[in-house]
Amino acid sequence: MKNNIVFTKKIFNCFAILFCLSLISCEDVIEVDLDTGEDKVVIDAEILWQKGTDGALQTINISRMAAYYNPNPPKVSGAQVYIENTDGIVFTFNETDEQGTYVCTNFIPELHKTYTLYVETDGQVYTATETMIPVSEINRIEQEQNGGFTGDEMEVAVFFNDPVGEPNYYLTSFTTDILPYPDYELTEDELYDGNEIKNDFSEDKLKQGTSLEITLRGISQQFHNYMNLILEATDSSPFSTPPANIKGNILNQNNTGSEALGYFRLCESDTRYYVVQ
Repeated sequence: MKNNIVFTKKIFNCFAILFCLSLISCEDVIEVDLDTGEDKVVIDAEILWQKGTDGALQTINISRMAAYYNPNPPKVSGAQVYIENTDGIVFTFNETDEQGTYVCTNFIPELHKTYTLYVETDGQVYTATETMIPVSEINRIEQEQNGGFTGDEMEVAVFFNDPVGEPNYYLTSFTTDILPYPDYELTEDELYDGNEIKNDFSEDKLKQGTSLEITLRGISQQFHNYMNLILEATDSSPFSTPPANIKGNILNQNNTGSEALGYFRLCESDTRYYVVQ
């Protein structure tokens, strides 16, 4: 029996369709004037160390919370961004030609080492501290014709071994051109410590020739809990503008209670590419 905690986009889409069907009888167009709310900073800071690489190239994106109907949040330019590890080594992120995108080319990732993020913008200093979490290698990828919720969809699954005798948390993403955003699956190993774990993705649009990028991440328990709330609350990209009432780990050192949105996380990862057969 599969015990993964899974919150896929497909389930949310089903609820959205049912909701829309319930409104078919309405003929009048209703325009809702939504408040934009507090002008919060959104920091997308994922340090991702792909196995087999040196992890030196890392990127952080900074924007502001956009109005509800705006798909393109405004970018934050001119910020000072760096990460410091427990040895006092500082890794500076410089803004690129793309506004709001900050890049470091000499980052040194070390498993189980603690890092602190610093972002200064508009006179406010934001900080967050996290640890680099390891991850197992992907053992194999399998394909099944009779998968999915209804048993008639194409399913692609990845398998990996969970280490024995320690709590572990995982985030698997399935990225493909047939979906606007990756499909995410959260996993914790409480009920199958030390065993092989299966994470799968199914979609009625999957067909022969469809390409998938599958990334398995090791994540902290705190980030697992955060993503759990994010995936319950939204069917859009969880790494764009998260709901304002879900608090991450990025604190405002100048104004307590005015945190930045987003979550600073450091993950070892294993990425595989697969073409549906």
